[in-house]
Amino acid sequence: MKILFASQNKGKQNEAKELFKTLDVELVFPSDFPELKDFDAKETGKTFIANAILKARIYSSIVNLPCIADDSGIIIDGMDGLPGIHSNRWFNGTSDERNFEVLKRLKNKQLPEERSARYLTAVCYYDPKSKEYETFEEIQAGFIGKEIIGSAGFDYDRIFIPEGYEKTFAQLGDRLKNQMSHRARAYKKIRSLIEVLLRKK
Repeated sequence: MKILFASQNKGKQNEAKELFKTLDVELVFPSDFPELKDFDAKETGKTFIANAILKARIYSSIVNLPCIADDSGIIIDGMDGLPGIHSNRWFNGTSDERNFEVLKRLKNKQLPEERSARYLTAVCYYDPKSKEYETFEEIQAGFIGKEIIGSAGFDYDRIFIPEGYEKTFAQLGDRLKNQMSHRARAYKKIRSLIEVLLRKK
């Protein structure tokens, strides 16, 4: 069974490879297809779920393969919910520059409750034959630290401290993150769905 994982993000691809490696599926990526190599679906949905469905359908329609797509982002209460669904587009700059901008905007907010935040992942599995899809959504609560620290992960992992921990996702490392993060839990639900589909074949 060949499944397209519809993300150009190398960090997400690596997480998916790790979580799906023991499944009897061939996970392929946009870079494996000339028509998808530089393709980026426009995320016009108003929710994470809507964007995940939109991306799964569009990518699947191009290569006619079952498709997994997700939309993830961070919601920061001290920034009135920003950046939300615009997590990769709200600030024009590198990942580090976005992190610095977050810290700058929260510099006068010192207490953890003033810096509360949550990661959210919505993931969709779409079958082009039946045109049916399944979606799952998971949240990881936490707060924004006061400095950029750690070497693992990507995006906001170097400033996000998950609930119950005192270190950023980037400090905790990929192995632990892949066991307990919002994305890991959402992907595991998709994995369970695919296991059911494989048993039916």
